[in-house]
Amino acid sequence: MKKIVSISLLSAIALYATNGDNLIGFSAKSRALGGVGIATSLGANSAMANPALISKVKRKEFNFGITYFTPVINTNGTKSKSDQNFIPYFSYAEDITSNFYYGLSLYGSSGMGVDFKNSGNPSLLSAQSNMVIMKIAPVIAYKKGPLSIGFSPIIQYGSLKLHYNSGISKTLGTSEDLGLGAKIGVAYSVTPSLNIGATYQSSISMSYKNVLSAASSDFGLSIGDTLEQPAELGLGLAYDISNFTIAADYKKVQWGNAKGYKEFGWTNQNVYALGIKYEKNGTWYGVGYNHAKTPIRKDFGGAFSTVINTLNYIFFPATQEDHYTIGAGTKITKSLSLDTSFAYGAKNIINAIGVTGPIKVKHSEQTISVGFKYSF
Repeated sequence: MKKIVSISLLSAIALYATNGDNLIGFSAKSRALGGVGIATSLGANSAMANPALISKVKRKEFNFGITYFTPVINTNGTKSKSDQNFIPYFSYAEDITSNFYYGLSLYGSSGMGVDFKNSGNPSLLSAQSNMVIMKIAPVIAYKKGPLSIGFSPIIQYGSLKLHYNSGISKTLGTSEDLGLGAKIGVAYSVTPSLNIGATYQSSISMSYKNVLSAASSDFGLSIGDTLEQPAELGLGLAYDISNFTIAADYKKVQWGNAKGYKEFGWTNQNVYALGIKYEKNGTWYGVGYNHAKTPIRKDFGGAFSTVINTLNYIFFPATQEDHYTIGAGTKITKSLSLDTSFAYGAKNIINAIGVTGPIKVKHSEQTISVGFKYSF
């Protein structure tokens, strides 16, 4: 199973993220609207945001797309060479009866990485990191009147690789693991124009053997190989007026309760997303905004604060906070539609003290997403 998933990830290596190590949205339309999707329908792609909302699918629907990610990470005056990435997504949904729906999604959801290997900057320890998370999620939903309920078991694939030179050059080979979790969602139409939604995604425990433990030991720490993707709670609101939809989502990402992340000093994160869409005659235009303060806590304290800062800010600089998004889509034929989006992650500057001295991280990013929907 791991080998099969690994092949599908060849185009997603060195994936970067935005809310901590999570993407703000998983499809072109969601990313155009700031990452919303808990209360507003994304068609079959709703399986990734709120499984209850696949109940909005009118016909059999297949979606596929890709995001081109260009992060710019400059640490202590040196730019990371890991700066071009492709992230795929696929989804399918259809109705079984007038009340039951099912679907399947496969998508890159999280990841981080830098490449300062052989950079000539000794303060960066020739650091090279690559973490990739992909989810396979079947989904089933039930709809009765204004209420929809959805459930999605999650099979999660993870891969982690590190290289560094802290006096002796070391490459810790790629470690892979599969984890299991679940996501549940509800959606309710308060009125024909007002929709609300809520989701809960369980934590998923992952173990990257002989990678985290070996690296932390070399830096004087005792941290195991478990890196748990955190539980998430989400709430959403969407209001339709004329041809406009205004949607807002809130998510609480529990990094501070997740094993591995809490040892690295990460804290729980509040994610706010806002999207506005105009749609008429099969064509839509949208803009959005997403904000989440970095979960990394640089004032970790204690004797190992400089080590923690080094591992966080040099190897895994999840420091993005503000994203501005725009997109559009249209029907190409009666059955085929095209969605596009552009997202800009504004430059964020972080200063901290690491084992080699001051660390200054400048992090910005741009993404272009293209997706196709085929209904039949």
